[in-house]
Amino acid sequence: WKESHGARVSPHAQRDSALTLPEVLERWSRQPPEFKTLHSLQHILVTVPQTFPPTNTMVEPHEYFAKWKEFDKEAFSDESGDELKELLKRAVRKAKFFLHPDKLPKDLTENQTLLFKTIWNAIQDQEAATLG
Repeated sequence: WKESHGARVSPHAQRDSALTLPEVLERWSRQPPEFKTLHSLQHILVTVPQTFPPTNTMVEPHEYFAKWKEFDKEAFSDESGDELKELLKRAVRKAKFFLHPDKLPKDLTENQTLLFKTIWNAIQDQEAATLG
């Protein structure tokens, strides 16, 4: 991570500054090098804050971002099998509550709306693949 005008910028965004917001979000949610396969559900849940401003300079700040409850990567690494599945189910439920269209502020910009919708879709898709 590097500092850029006081904001933290991910190495991916720094290196690929010509990318559009949808491309940046695709690179966040999908695995390199082709960015076709989604990252694991754990990875997606833990790295959601990297998509928020100020880290993501392509999305305008909003007080709603501060309400996201971060997930600790270590919480998922200590569990396996049914325990991990239950932990993931609870984490997904919290994330989806935060991201639900009915819960989102009404004054979001187009980029903020795209961000929340993309995160929602990545979690939905990987939830179906991981938890059935």
